[in-house]
Amino acid sequence: MSKYKVIQITDTHLTPRGKEASNNQQIDPYLKLNSIFTDISTMPEKPDMIAITGDLIHEGTVIDYVDLRELVEKAEAELKIPINVVLGNHDRLEEFFEGYVQQPSREKYYYLKETPEMNFYFLDSKFHNDEPGYLGEEQLAWLKNNLAKYSDKKSFIFLHHPVDGPGIHHMRYSILQESDELMQVITDTSVQAVFSGHIHFETSFVKAGILMHSTDSSAYHINCDNKNKHLIYDATYYDIITIEDGGIETETRCLYEGQDIINDVDVDDTGFVKDRTTN
Repeated sequence: MSKYKVIQITDTHLTPRGKEASNNQQIDPYLKLNSIFTDISTMPEKPDMIAITGDLIHEGTVIDYVDLRELVEKAEAELKIPINVVLGNHDRLEEFFEGYVQQPSREKYYYLKETPEMNFYFLDSKFHNDEPGYLGEEQLAWLKNNLAKYSDKKSFIFLHHPVDGPGIHHMRYSILQESDELMQVITDTSVQAVFSGHIHFETSFVKAGILMHSTDSSAYHINCDNKNKHLIYDATYYDIITIEDGGIETETRCLYEGQDIINDVDVDDTGFVKDRTTN
């Protein structure tokens, strides 16, 4: 298998027109994202793909997603790299479809991108405007059917909410609530890795032989050492994912990390959310 490089950017939290930056950010999140694009442009080895894994606009309107579409198209043209996006809990579904996709709205936004040697699945874990993530039976069935159909091709998944694992047990109220259901679908298949965001810090672990990797945010970092009080800092991170015969490598790039706490969030119950439906 030839080398394939993916840039993962996540949780851009771009500010809607006329609004203040989320969580008291001191630096414009648009400037942070553009600093990543500038950094990518200097790479001697051009990446093959860019994936932005959700919380694209922080509760934006249609015009904000029109702005995002223009920004992405400009970056694609200048970098000559395709950019794929997924939705996060702070995105707004109907506004996204009207402004960015420019198609009638659907309940979920998920799709498959194929290359000759591997498949990339972009899933939608957004559930209404709630913080925790859900995929739903229909999307899981779609994924299962495609994995069976293309069982001879290595597969990689991108979504917003991470699967439960070491280091994020105290985030169970916020992560993918169907972690077990997703693992049932992808275990013993061609899936090599699952890449996510949402938690605003970097973590990796292996589950059922599959790499689970969450990337830190391009907008702000969250320190969850105290599970009941999460501290927020201005920051700009992204990851370089390299896939080749020897395996999968992730490299975290930090372009900025502030030292001042700009906000904090109190969390009373860190456990999984109960009694939700995705139907």
